[in-house]
Amino acid sequence: MNKIIPGYIAIALVWFSSHFGGGFASGRQIVAFYINHHWTSIFMPAVSMLIMGGCMYFSMVIAARFNTYDYSSWSKKMYGGIGFFAVPVYEILVNAILLLATSVAFATGGTILTKIFGTSYMANTFGIAAIIFVFTIYGSELVRKSAVVVSVMLIASMFVIYLPNIIEYFPKIIENIEAIKTGKIAVSGPANFWDALWWGVKYGTLHCAAIGAYIVHAQVCPNKACLRKAIGLGIFINSLIMYLAYFGIMAFADQGVLKEAVPALFVVMHGVGGPWMTTLISICIVVGAVSTGVALVFGTTNRLVTLLGRNLSEEEKPRKQRVHAMCSSFVLVVICWMVAQFGLIPLIGKGYGSMGWVTLFLITVPTVLRGVGVWRFSENAADREVCVDKVS
Repeated sequence: MNKIIPGYIAIALVWFSSHFGGGFASGRQIVAFYINHHWTSIFMPAVSMLIMGGCMYFSMVIAARFNTYDYSSWSKKMYGGIGFFAVPVYEILVNAILLLATSVAFATGGTILTKIFGTSYMANTFGIAAIIFVFTIYGSELVRKSAVVVSVMLIASMFVIYLPNIIEYFPKIIENIEAIKTGKIAVSGPANFWDALWWGVKYGTLHCAAIGAYIVHAQVCPNKACLRKAIGLGIFINSLIMYLAYFGIMAFADQGVLKEAVPALFVVMHGVGGPWMTTLISICIVVGAVSTGVALVFGTTNRLVTLLGRNLSEEEKPRKQRVHAMCSSFVLVVICWMVAQFGLIPLIGKGYGSMGWVTLFLITVPTVLRGVGVWRFSENAADREVCVDKVS
């Protein structure tokens, strides 16, 4: 992969393609976490991505330093002396987030396909599950390659969809922000800065729960400088696309878009463009849903493959790895598909909001404390040897 595209770009695009999932692609997360709160939410997408980027950088440095590229061994090293309590809770949280985020991806894709083709929601989610299953059993290299292709396509599509509407309705965007500021447009949250900040922090920390799916890709970066470039580029790309969606949806805040299940679809149906743009955003949402599902399921599949192969000899592991990957991916995908049958809005509204504050204290704060050196790792010969080999 590095021969075609630098590792830091691959990591940044894996991050984007994973972040750009069903809830984000539909525009529902932008409304729920930002626009539906105080007008100062305009600053919060950047805050969220800085939080997520910092946490991801430190988590990848830890993974490289101690050669812990699956989230089970990473969490044991991460939590150290409190691992007896924190590691099991972390495992539960990571799998809950995996279940929730992938189910949201299934639900979003299924809903959009039903709107386009009129096909069964259950059949649509089954088809998405099958695609995710195929991608996740072929390893991290395929995940990175697919992420590059998907990310380039999605970034270009977001510009095509939102930028014309932002240009056309820019005065309206300013007017709607002012209307939210004065209370003429009602939002669901308390009208104060701290509420907007809290939701911005929750969005960033919520996505920090997915670092277990990202750390495996840190192997393509040979040093901290490469990781810093990956995270810097990732923050820029993710923030840029979030702001395109934020302002694109804001242009229609006075027309009821905040109550729509799929605000992005409302934008293209009532804004600049035509039927072809409705098709384009629908494709983006479905592709975004699949890309998130692939990255998240693969991260947990990697952990389960390690777990299932822990007692095998070095000769047996390569032979059994594909079978273990297929079985693990199949079970995970089936569970997520079943949860997706509850529907999109309940999964985002009830699930994501409550997960953010849990992730803040369980993952984000400890990872940052480790990263900046406030909470130090125990020093022993084995750790120092790995550190020298893995990170310069």
